[in-house]
Amino acid sequence: MEDWLEELKKRSSEDTVPEGLVPSSTYLGVREKDNYIVGMIDIRHYLNEYLTQVGGNIGYSVRKTERNKGYAKQMLKLALEKCKELKMKKVLITCDEDNIASEKVILSANAKFEDIRCIDGENKKRFWIDL
Repeated sequence: MEDWLEELKKRSSEDTVPEGLVPSSTYLGVREKDNYIVGMIDIRHYLNEYLTQVGGNIGYSVRKTERNKGYAKQMLKLALEKCKELKMKKVLITCDEDNIASEKVILSANAKFEDIRCIDGENKKRFWIDL
C-alpha cells in the first residue's frame, strides 16, 4: 500500500510524473458510515494524444458489490469540483460503447456526446463536460 501511495504522489506533480504520463490526482470513494472503500476516481490534469483518444481526463471504478448505489455519480460530481479547482474549462470522459451504466453516470453530469472511436478494436464513446 505504501508503494502505491508513493506512486500516486509521484504522478500528482509535473516534476515527478513518469515519462509518457500526465499529472493526475487520485481519490478513493469511501462510504462514511463504515469507512469502506467503494471505488476510486482519477483526474488527469490535461490531455495528451493518447488520453484525447481513449482515456479522457477522468477515469473511475466502483467495486462490483457496490455498483448501482449512486457512488459513481457522487464520485464524479466531487471530481468535477476538483477539476474546477484545477482551472480546467472542460473535461473529456470516455467509456466502452457497451458500458451502459457508465454512460448513464457520465450523462448525469450534463455531458455532451461527441463520437465513438475504434481504438485497438474497441469502440470508445467520448463525452465532454463544460465546467
